[in-house]
Amino acid sequence: MAARTPDVLFSHRFCPWGGHLIKVESKNVFIQNAPTDSRDFFARPEVEAKFQGHSDEFTMKCMDIKVPGDALVERTNTMWIIRFAAVLFGDCMGHSYFNKMPVVSRHCLYKDFPQPGSSAYYENESLWIARPLHCRNRYCVVAVFRLFSAPKATWAPWASAFVRAFATMLQKAVERVFNTPRYQDMRAVSAKMYMILSMRTFNRGNPMIPQSEGRELSDRSDGLVTVSTGLQLGLMSWTQFNAGKKFYLSEYLQCFMGLLGHRMKTYDAMDGRRLVSYQCVVVRQEWDELKNSFFDAFRVQRAAYRHAHGGTAAPSLVQDASPRWDEQAYYECCEFPAPRAYSATKTIVRKTFLEIEEDFEDSHKRSNSTGVLTCFV
Repeated sequence: MAARTPDVLFSHRFCPWGGHLIKVESKNVFIQNAPTDSRDFFARPEVEAKFQGHSDEFTMKCMDIKVPGDALVERTNTMWIIRFAAVLFGDCMGHSYFNKMPVVSRHCLYKDFPQPGSSAYYENESLWIARPLHCRNRYCVVAVFRLFSAPKATWAPWASAFVRAFATMLQKAVERVFNTPRYQDMRAVSAKMYMILSMRTFNRGNPMIPQSEGRELSDRSDGLVTVSTGLQLGLMSWTQFNAGKKFYLSEYLQCFMGLLGHRMKTYDAMDGRRLVSYQCVVVRQEWDELKNSFFDAFRVQRAAYRHAHGGTAAPSLVQDASPRWDEQAYYECCEFPAPRAYSATKTIVRKTFLEIEEDFEDSHKRSNSTGVLTCFV
């Protein structure tokens, strides 16, 4: 701990990957008109880049979107608080955060991370975490920076006297930036920019796609369905999508729309988490422009599906669905290992013996290969 005030904690430690880490914890940040969902504290990087544009102290330009909330951003930063930090901590911080020339780096937003209800924003060797407090409109905001200094020295001795002032200034800057009308507009746009689609009722097999004219006749012999209702749209021939393989809605929509002559972006992850296979994310504006064309063709697909499998049930697509996350790949997008389910060691007491169940998966089993070790106690 380097400095402490009623509202701010400033601490530092050696970084296992080199240099030092400094942490400024603003324990009581007031956010006017705070988002209803605390996880929406940070706007997505692609939205920030759209709003920030160009100013005297700060510029952002989105170069590429990997998935919603994960983007490559070209940025310059000469904000006064960064200039102050560059002087205070020297070149060890200045070359990473104080950028007069454009620097391209990855910006990532994670929701429900590191705790449910909180959110984290990573950029260029820094991590911001916001978690709600019990009081309405109050947040704890933590900023962690990596300093590329010598292993045993974080900053010059003279700077220690100003650390407390820097921590207080950063806390006020955080409260001011995240309360601006512009940032409130960013949150609103970020919350509505994307839509989650969900496919339902395809228990009899994967949904159908229009038969491509470019495919060989030998490919048309198996599973080809002809539907007369698709004559007007030129979609009479249908076949099952990826028959016998696991269904991914993201792949299906791209293929389906491509066969209709449209290009549409789809994503299978969002805000650091991967969706289940029957859900995907689309840009709301892009979907609104193409959805009529999709549903006209999809109604014919439903008829083809019923014709192929019988019965009255057919796949349906739900718009603005609630997200369902793939728990097996929970941290795959943000490169953290998925959490393992907790399993306590099972013990059974039998008179003066204690039986302990052991996991022999990575070790040689004893001659009694029951997985139970009996000990005298």
